[in-house]
Amino acid sequence: MNPWVRRLFPPLSELEFAGEPAPLPVAVVVLARDEERCIARCLDSVIGRGADRVIVIDTGSVDRTSSIVDEYRRHGVESVRIPWPGSFADARNHAIDVVQTGWIVFLDADEWFAEKSADQFVACLESLSAARSLDRLAFAPIIHHPDSGMSVVELPRIFLADSGIRYHGAIHEYPVLPGTTRPPQLVGLDVWLHHDGYLPEVAVAKEKMDRNLNLLRTAREEDPGNPRWLYYLVKDGLPTLTRAHLIEICTELRVLAERDARTGDRRTAGEYYQLTLSEACQGLAIAGDWPTVLRYSEEMREPDAHYYRSMAALLTGVPEEHDLLATIGLRRAQERVSTSALDSSGRHLDALIIALLARFRGASTAEGYHELCHPWTDVFFEDSRLRTPEFQRHPFE
Repeated sequence: MNPWVRRLFPPLSELEFAGEPAPLPVAVVVLARDEERCIARCLDSVIGRGADRVIVIDTGSVDRTSSIVDEYRRHGVESVRIPWPGSFADARNHAIDVVQTGWIVFLDADEWFAEKSADQFVACLESLSAARSLDRLAFAPIIHHPDSGMSVVELPRIFLADSGIRYHGAIHEYPVLPGTTRPPQLVGLDVWLHHDGYLPEVAVAKEKMDRNLNLLRTAREEDPGNPRWLYYLVKDGLPTLTRAHLIEICTELRVLAERDARTGDRRTAGEYYQLTLSEACQGLAIAGDWPTVLRYSEEMREPDAHYYRSMAALLTGVPEEHDLLATIGLRRAQERVSTSALDSSGRHLDALIIALLARFRGASTAEGYHELCHPWTDVFFEDSRLRTPEFQRHPFE
């Protein structure tokens, strides 16, 4: 196996190579609009690292982004300014047309290469150039979110610009193979990016929720019946959705899952239904609708079903010591934890263990475990500490 390859995502089970690697041009493309906060950091992580081209696609900045990028022209950075096309897929596809050939590596302006990966990603791509069926492959770096400690490992960001792969979707866009609605085969790479665009203060300043919800409406109009957009409607718009709206979306998704509706990406309708249930139950808990939370938990997979059942016991009933033992047992089952829709690293289970330890073993034991864990924050916990009974006040307000 190539040393840069971290994971092959199903249905891909084998990556074959033929002949010797041959260098192909490497173009790093940065999408940007009003990114004066972070565009220099992004470019500093890329320039002088071996890429043949570094291109900023500016989709209508009105702050200092354009002038900052202009200062990097002496380092060979190219600036392409276009009107906002109303779709992130259209913006990415425009970038593909600009690059034309060789590797295209997409970065968002609020991302930056980790130091080691910045020095090595060109060598990584050269080593992959001998892979068979390269024009049907896309590659996913590890995108780490320092604020939450979570990492995204299956977001396609790298492929051949002349492969015919194009993006679909106004927001949360995804690549598909030419002439099809099928995604490319996905390979996870040991290449690290950092991302901080969803820090609360950044998201609020850029009004990301309103932007995303408006673009999701466009995506749903253009691609009705795709479960992907319903999931992201809940994930991005949870603070705006009423109890009735959440139940309506989950009901619609259940029907789509039963029909095995087309998604166009790597996830099935059933997987989107599972993901949406886990997200929606946070909003339903805020609304105090624990009966629906418990009903949905019967349809969820572990460990998320156990998490919600245990939170119901903690916050509305009487937990029992076997809840603690069962949570510890689940936490040790790493393969199960890795499938969680809430947190594949298991921090929500750690927070639950801390709360149950405080109940059954005392505050000092709970605090000792807390010190060993990465903090978890959601509607129930703040830095792994159980919120006060008025936790139903919305945490985003």
